[in-house]
Amino acid sequence: MSTLESNSKFSLVSSGELQVSHVSPHKRVIGKVFGSINRRWEKHTVVLTDTQLYSQEKYGIFSMPIFLDLIQHIDVVTVSTWEPAINSAVQLRFTDGIVLLQANGPYERDQWFHSLLWKFSVLNHKKSLKMTSCPEIIAKELKSLVKIALKSQLHDPQVWTDCLVLISNQLNHTNSLPPNALEEIIEALGPALIQLNPPTPELCDFFSRYCRDGPCAATAVVVFAPGVHSILKHNVDFGKYTYIRTFARDFIIALASQDACPESLPCFVHTMHSPGARCPHPRVLPNLMAVFLAAIWSAFDTKCSYRRNSSVNLLLGSNRTEITNNKLPKEKVTNCFMKMIELCATHEDWVKEMAPLLHPIPFPEEALKFPPFVMGMVNVLKRFAGDQRPEVRECLFPMREGKESWIQLIAPDHNCCPDDGKTFCDIVRTLLERASVRRKLVRQLAHSCLDAFRLMVIRGDDFFVRMLSEMLESDVIEDKDQKEQALSTLCSNTDGARLYRAMCDRQAALCNLAQLGGPTKLTMPAHSTDTDVEKVLSSGPFGNLEKLSLAFTCVTSDCARHLVKLPNLQHLNLWCTQFGDTGLCLLAEHCHRLKSLNLCETLVTDEGLLALTELKTLTCLNLNSTKLSAQVFEELVNKLPALASYDIRYTEACQNKEGTYIRDGKPAQNGSDKHLQAGMYDNKKGLVDGPFLKYSPIPDRKHDEGDKDEKDDEMPDNDASSHSQSNHSTQWNGKNLPTFTLRSNRKMGNKSAQKAAAEGKQ
Repeated sequence: MSTLESNSKFSLVSSGELQVSHVSPHKRVIGKVFGSINRRWEKHTVVLTDTQLYSQEKYGIFSMPIFLDLIQHIDVVTVSTWEPAINSAVQLRFTDGIVLLQANGPYERDQWFHSLLWKFSVLNHKKSLKMTSCPEIIAKELKSLVKIALKSQLHDPQVWTDCLVLISNQLNHTNSLPPNALEEIIEALGPALIQLNPPTPELCDFFSRYCRDGPCAATAVVVFAPGVHSILKHNVDFGKYTYIRTFARDFIIALASQDACPESLPCFVHTMHSPGARCPHPRVLPNLMAVFLAAIWSAFDTKCSYRRNSSVNLLLGSNRTEITNNKLPKEKVTNCFMKMIELCATHEDWVKEMAPLLHPIPFPEEALKFPPFVMGMVNVLKRFAGDQRPEVRECLFPMREGKESWIQLIAPDHNCCPDDGKTFCDIVRTLLERASVRRKLVRQLAHSCLDAFRLMVIRGDDFFVRMLSEMLESDVIEDKDQKEQALSTLCSNTDGARLYRAMCDRQAALCNLAQLGGPTKLTMPAHSTDTDVEKVLSSGPFGNLEKLSLAFTCVTSDCARHLVKLPNLQHLNLWCTQFGDTGLCLLAEHCHRLKSLNLCETLVTDEGLLALTELKTLTCLNLNSTKLSAQVFEELVNKLPALASYDIRYTEACQNKEGTYIRDGKPAQNGSDKHLQAGMYDNKKGLVDGPFLKYSPIPDRKHDEGDKDEKDDEMPDNDASSHSQSNHSTQWNGKNLPTFTLRSNRKMGNKSAQKAAAEGKQ
């Protein structure tokens, strides 16, 4: 027996240098003794094939090849004890004698032993299968071969290749097998799918035919499930192994065909994703989408349309013979795979990955003209529209100019519209609710779906009447002819004509307000409300107003609808107000001349702050003591090219995970930016507090008065009398520096500290 442990693994050997000896059969003991004494060893380079052993030198024992079918038994035996250099060898027993094969070491010897044993077993099974036509015996032999492959200590892909080729050839030459024999073979072959080596095309074809036409699909589902899981979780080249993708497709169809278990598809998707919030296998969703797309193209594709659409090439690969050869029923494929796509869209982490895959509409035109198919995509598109992430919602719009999009396919003016615009209306409503910048979304809708909006207005839909009026008022329709057509369509509706007259009145009042002039600066008294702001702005002309301070008032986001009427507003101070995200989004849509904005101690969050990326002229931004995250701050710095100074003290963005502070969107390095611990920096002036000073809050108080003065430094002038109760005074020119607690790099005496403090106040 082998001296190595039973759990050792070997690779299949094909050639090597061996010491070979031939032992003649002796019945008497004296013959055996003299035979071992006179034993002669020859050195050969032995080559192992599927049917024989031969030597490259071709002399002595290997003057002729040794055929494996002549071997009676293979074993590892111990050689005579008076030869200490040769302890054991592989013994090949024949009818006319014994051949001993001695390797250089015990590992190589056992490697030859297991390789010879495997080749010998495969050859014997081939002989047995050729000599019988009984289905029961065939099933028994195939099961026996699979068990040998599973128990073999050879850890080599060629082992399973030899096994699967033999089984595939036998299955192709077998006309009919009884159901019980097929089930036994399927159960025996199931473990082959989870091995490292992919199954052969013949075996996958047999599995696919069994999934489609098998008498017991439940057996296939149970047996093949581990193998399909292994295929989908690993990096399988479906472009090269298209037959594996076809097998996975037929398995999913068989899974969906189980009437006794309607929850089989949800359970399968849940198992592939794993119970956690994120799927630990990054290849699962791309592999699933490749299977889905291949199945849909198989059911709907024609050669000409497939060549024209190249957006699926990356997922489907170059070899697509199975797509055109294996036609599937449209209804069955639609019901199965639209359900699968919808189930995949229920996982939040997969939605983000699905959106770019479905963005180019990687489906044939025949599928898009099939109403059940489009209806199957409705829930997925609604899921995309309701997602919080802008990159997911963006997949509903065209990728580039002239490219068709999902929002256009479901529009009522498109021939693929499934429900006369009901889904289109629901998705547009959802998009408007989720949009952080409404004007940008309205512009996208006007650019891609203006004709659909006009059609819904002609049909009398009140929602689209208001939306078309908003498009005209926002001036997002660039083409003059399209604008005139939209105007005539709006006026053809009674409510639309009324909205147009009201819009004209507002535009006239706005133009009149801008022409009348008025003050350039305005400071509202403390504790002013939204009603007070409305009364002041409606009482006189404010067309020239550039600087407005609402600091320490009681205004909310509702006042934004009055602020957007100021055509020349450039500087706005909202420090310590109840202003929130809704008003901030409205300002970002309309006030494109804003240069400085003070949102210190307001209610704004990341959702509203993201809308500030539309203000390309913004140079000064104060976000002190807001709910600003580091991620949103980095995006603001990247998307606001004119931003020269900012204040992010007392926010999450002021400190990163390592404890260093952020300067110009980048972490401070090795403590070199110690003075940025306050989180305030000016790109033009540098550090606002000098090289030896840094901001420090007064103990037991979050902000000192100096901090508050500095926060309002870039904002409009505040009337001292209006803020007498709060004892705050700010200047727009920024000459008066705020009061800071002085800290030097070296110890300072009391007089030096007092002198530095006095200079700081000046």
